[in-house]
Amino acid sequence: MADNDGNGNGNDLHAQIFELLLGKVRDDQFPSATMLDMIEYMIRPDQVEEYASVLMEKVSQESFPSLDHLRRLQSFV
Repeated sequence: MADNDGNGNGNDLHAQIFELLLGKVRDDQFPSATMLDMIEYMIRPDQVEEYASVLMEKVSQESFPSLDHLRRLQSFV
């Protein structure tokens, strides 16, 4: 991702946006596909484990887990 403010803080902005979106997904019982798409568009290899962990938690808590969540997890295998 390109530097967004001209001060070398593009990586910090990326991390802040990723954590903001991931926090919303973590807190929302049924996160929107749009929000998940946004995360997956910007995700970096070192963030995959954290993102997958959030989705795994959601899948494990549901009697009938979201097929979308399962497919997204499967895409990282």
